[in-house]
Amino acid sequence: MKSCAQLFSTNYDVWGEKAKHTKPGQPVKMTGSKLRRQFVSIPDHTVLVTCFQRDKLVGHAFASVWSFEGGVVGWITQLVVDRSLRKRSIATQLLQTLKTHPLFQRVTAIGLVSAHPAACTALAKYTNVSVHAVDLPFICEHAAKVLEASPIDYIKGAQLRGDLFQRNSDTGAVSSAFTGFYVDHTEPLKALEQFKAKGKWCLGELLEGHEYLVLFPVSPGRTFE
Repeated sequence: MKSCAQLFSTNYDVWGEKAKHTKPGQPVKMTGSKLRRQFVSIPDHTVLVTCFQRDKLVGHAFASVWSFEGGVVGWITQLVVDRSLRKRSIATQLLQTLKTHPLFQRVTAIGLVSAHPAACTALAKYTNVSVHAVDLPFICEHAAKVLEASPIDYIKGAQLRGDLFQRNSDTGAVSSAFTGFYVDHTEPLKALEQFKAKGKWCLGELLEGHEYLVLFPVSPGRTFE
């Protein structure tokens, strides 16, 4: 836990202008005890996948599995990669490794909330789907049920936002969750422009205090080789 907390604290992001009880530009910090409390609250249903380079932890993914009305979801609760090693498919490989775990052999959906388009893309690859072709009706139908059933507080408390979930929404968001996590969006917004230039970005705009919400259908036991 200590190594994962250190990786997060040195590589995740910095606080934005609207963050409370901290100064903008300060790194978002994590302790081992807080990491365990927030992301390993259901240890028997939680998986940790790690990536090491020369005995140094350079990436990790925490994921939990729970039942909801309509199926079983595998949810990526934290995904972090060393800044110096990004764009090398480490995040994708971490998520692909989850498929080998018995818990993930029975999931019917997999999802996450993240401010970074690259994380959404890595999860899309889990099911061999392009991030530009996300099944929005599937998200609309199941997202609220998944969040409501979550045993993890920050997920259960997330508020669905965007055209998929709100009538007459004029924010430009499509599939988002308000988490109140006011991190700086400079890097994610730069990445977003690159993704938009490559194709149709269907998840909408990234708003302050919000994260994208993606949820993909999965056939239980399928390995997606």
